[in-house]
Amino acid sequence: MSHVMKRLLAAVGAHPAAIELEEADAGGTGLPTLFVGGAAVGGLEGLMSLHLRGRLVPMLLEAGAVRC
Repeated sequence: MSHVMKRLLAAVGAHPAAIELEEADAGGTGLPTLFVGGAAVGGLEGLMSLHLRGRLVPMLLEAGAVRC
């Protein structure tokens, strides 16, 4: 997971579990990819979009990834 994504998630109180893949295992998919509560958020752009629209923290709360 990119350093920027980890820092943003930590800043809102989430501590993600990262699963590292070898390039060959990734199969050409866009990495890193973030999942919240089983839903694919996307990469850094998707994460930043949620954050800027004020939807990241509510999504993390609903998934149980952060506490109030």
